[in-house]
Amino acid sequence: MNTYRPEQDFLPPPVSLTVTPATPEPGQTVTLAATLKNTTGITLRGTVLYLAVGDTAESDDLGGIAPGRSVTRTWKTRLPDDAEGVVPCIAHALFDVHEDGSDCTRTTSSLKLPYRSLASAFDNAGISSDDATTTADIDGSRSSLSAQALASVGLTPGASVTFGGTTFTWPDTEPGTKDNVVSSGQTVRLSGTGSRLAFLSTSTWGDGKGPGKVVYADGSEQAFSVEVPDWYWANPAAAVVLPYRNTPSGQDRNPISLYTFGVDLEDKELHSVVLPKVSDGIQSGVAALHIFAMTIN
Repeated sequence: MNTYRPEQDFLPPPVSLTVTPATPEPGQTVTLAATLKNTTGITLRGTVLYLAVGDTAESDDLGGIAPGRSVTRTWKTRLPDDAEGVVPCIAHALFDVHEDGSDCTRTTSSLKLPYRSLASAFDNAGISSDDATTTADIDGSRSSLSAQALASVGLTPGASVTFGGTTFTWPDTEPGTKDNVVSSGQTVRLSGTGSRLAFLSTSTWGDGKGPGKVVYADGSEQAFSVEVPDWYWANPAAAVVLPYRNTPSGQDRNPISLYTFGVDLEDKELHSVVLPKVSDGIQSGVAALHIFAMTIN
């Protein structure tokens, strides 16, 4: 039988993971299937496979796995009724390679569930106080909206503001905490009916362009696309203009623009909206769309 030699080195054996269904709903049962293949030249001893979905996990003792052999295990678990957003799924195998040493291998996947509200999808802190400008970063280069500049135009935490006949509720958050969604294709639950779905937003590092869609309760979908201008000037098309922004070195007195955009709706019950796919988070030099509020008229 092949045994491990101290001078021997090898790549960890691969473990694969599939999760079905790929787009589950909260409260639904999902199945994880993990396969560990021993691609090394030694027997993996005392092998234990751990499978996890979010905070729920289970383990399975696989024992010894000879070179070239594959072992597959499946596990079913029910998602919590309040599950939302990105739920990590992990397959992690731990095994002994000799009497005094062990190794491991793992793979990860993610389930993307609908968020229950726009606020629960907030993933970026874009607003800082003038006396603590480094607590937020809206553009990947540590710039941010000023809480004081926002207050000067009526945008205080939880305030109702009306632009172009549409009333929004500004995020009820403290400076330096998550207050906007970096629009990257997240799904957010909707309910009710209306003639228009409207957003209050801005873009950094250029125009925020991307496709989204509205999903109705009957399963039909309505595609839309957006192009929201950059924040860094007093755009005549802006819903509101701020007198300055914050940077790590203090105030930058260049005006900053926030915008509204909307989607005309069909006369049907709503289910959800898939936010425009513009970026995968914030990065200096890469355009990103930030959504602060959403409302149905």
